[in-house]
Amino acid sequence: MATVLSTFVTLAVNPDGALAETRALLIGSWRFESKLIMDLAGPENDLAAMETVVRGQGAVDVTVLRNDGVSRTTVETALHALGLRSKPGDWIFLYYTGHGALAEAAIKGTRDGDTDQFLPLPGFDPDISDPERFIVDKDFYTWLALYVPKGVQVLMMADTCHSGTLHRSIDPRVRGMAPRLTLGARKVELGARPAPRFASVLSSGETPASANRDDLPNLFYISAARDDQIAWENALPVEGAPTRGFLTWSFEQGLTTPRADGRGMAADQNGDGALSIGELGAYLNVQVRMLSGQRQESNTIIPPGRQDQGVFAAVPPPAVPPTPPPLPGLYTADLNARATISGDYPWRVLTDGQGADFVWDARTRVMLRRTGDVVAQNVKGLAQVRGVIDKWAALEALRPFLSESGARLMVGPLDNGARYPSGAPVTLALATVSPAQGAPTGGDQTPAATRRYATVFNIASDGTVQRLYPVATSDGDGELAMGQSLPLLESQVIPPFGADHVVALVTPQPPDDFRLLLRTVENQRAAARLVAPIRDLLARSAGRASLSIGELYTGD
Repeated sequence: MATVLSTFVTLAVNPDGALAETRALLIGSWRFESKLIMDLAGPENDLAAMETVVRGQGAVDVTVLRNDGVSRTTVETALHALGLRSKPGDWIFLYYTGHGALAEAAIKGTRDGDTDQFLPLPGFDPDISDPERFIVDKDFYTWLALYVPKGVQVLMMADTCHSGTLHRSIDPRVRGMAPRLTLGARKVELGARPAPRFASVLSSGETPASANRDDLPNLFYISAARDDQIAWENALPVEGAPTRGFLTWSFEQGLTTPRADGRGMAADQNGDGALSIGELGAYLNVQVRMLSGQRQESNTIIPPGRQDQGVFAAVPPPAVPPTPPPLPGLYTADLNARATISGDYPWRVLTDGQGADFVWDARTRVMLRRTGDVVAQNVKGLAQVRGVIDKWAALEALRPFLSESGARLMVGPLDNGARYPSGAPVTLALATVSPAQGAPTGGDQTPAATRRYATVFNIASDGTVQRLYPVATSDGDGELAMGQSLPLLESQVIPPFGADHVVALVTPQPPDDFRLLLRTVENQRAAARLVAPIRDLLARSAGRASLSIGELYTGD
């Protein structure tokens, strides 16, 4: 970690000539001492990782609050003190990891809606109105508006739930994923909250944000999930690893994992050596979606016109060869079936299903993954088990290189992450983005330099490769028009159920050799053979290629 994440060392210079500094307030709650609120395993690991990151990169002004040290007073006091110590040009990193919940808004019909997102702190009891035990989103807004000078930039990140809607349930045969949402669907009414306890640090010529809560011009905000989703934690990257929140782990990995070319940071998707808040937000979104099985989608709020703001240091960290991930854990309760999958295979056979990466229910012939989904049916024996696990290993190998800056695969018509029942209609489309809408700017913008070519294929639930585009003569060489939305498939769900993954690779030249490989391995369980060629194509594209994966979960 010491050689990476020079992210928090801001190279800008303050107006008074002093080197800009990064300060941090890191908050974590995982022990709640409550019968209604379950304890969490991930925030302790998340908080330790974040502290290591910021301190290892030269941020010496770091305040850490954990468990019983977290209250309304301690958080507000620490944030006020950071604001007093900060100078124009500095950054404040405000981070929280723990539970999140919803409460009835005291005033309904406002821009914020009829509910408040709030953080239940250790000792919170919904039946006792103790304002020291919770913080509402409006509190953070008010404190930032009053206590942080306008010339100080704030990156706020919350790895917690903001609501309680799930698209798919968790299969009880899989144990390990835990929601960072408390109190379930219970309606909570929070009592009165005290006014800010400190005077504004703003100069007399400035005024704090108005009562209508206009967005703060110096606040960049990243949430773990949309307001209608739950945030999750699990052992990452595989069973046996420390439990982590999906957002925090993605953030850390995006800044510690090299790009496909082996250099820089994976989150620097255009490879220009600088990480913008827009790039970071896009990277986190696709990573969180993949890790959660499409249940969770991070959200980034950026002040208008500041997508290209370089939040972190312009100089990327040295490339660090990625450490091979540990083998995934495979569990089956059937002792005879367990004997057939024991041996020199790319997995570890477990004797307990707690937290397993894969569960094979040999009696019903289904495979389940750690996300709680049935990912394959008709899994009869060793060959089928290996096909499923090899497929997910290939997806995991490609995941760090996902980039949707130029194109994104869209699965419809149901909401992202929904499970499609038998007979349901399904549409697949590749939505592209023109350079003017978000592709890297600068450099050669001639027609030849801006051309892009799509190659799309499916990896079925058992790992079988199926070409989708281009396949017909009318598809030509797969060239995409600027801003084109390409319909790929209109069909209906039929058995066997499970998880299909449609992979879209968009490159600046037609990938003729790769397409030949696709034709060679079509209708074979050969996902693993595609990883290295895709990585090589991305590495040669100089940030001009996109890789997007659309997940389709089916089952009654």
